[in-house]
Amino acid sequence: MKLWREISELGSRPYPLDRERRRRVLVALAERDMTISDLAKSLGLSRALLSYVVSGRRISPKTERRIAEFLGKPADDLFPFRTPEKIGEMRRAEAAEKERMA
Repeated sequence: MKLWREISELGSRPYPLDRERRRRVLVALAERDMTISDLAKSLGLSRALLSYVVSGRRISPKTERRIAEFLGKPADDLFPFRTPEKIGEMRRAEAAEKERMA
């Protein structure tokens, strides 16, 4: 219940891209010579869902645990907790980047 409350405080989805989280998972996949598509097939999940979870655009503790377990890594190492303040900071940075690109 506490975890769900913390997640709901992060604001609405999709969450901003979490480059560090994505990098950590991609490194773990590279160590196994795997891709996100390979991981999705191994876990029986859609590639789209897996990509959203890995990139931080969707928070799913259950899926994060499954990924970490499969890769033999602690879930907290691959998927660090982000506070609502950090999520807000990431959203502002993402919005600023989009403005620069426009």
